[in-house]
Amino acid sequence: MVQVLACPACSAEKLNVLDCESMMALNAQIALFTMRCPTCAARISSIQPIPPELRGELRAAALAVDAMGYLNAK
Repeated sequence: MVQVLACPACSAEKLNVLDCESMMALNAQIALFTMRCPTCAARISSIQPIPPELRGELRAAALAVDAMGYLNAK
């Protein structure tokens, strides 16, 4: 299930973390997502579970920078 957010500036709803501008993995399950609200252009940052739809991309990126040990750590 994809996490949906609301904009704290204008209260626009249904902002999807899959539409993020950037994602910084904090561990294998959680990331800091940053996006812009399509309604008011406010920058929104939120720590959320990594959706299954992004796990393949995250794994590929971790392999590219030799960070699989970090993602496999508990």
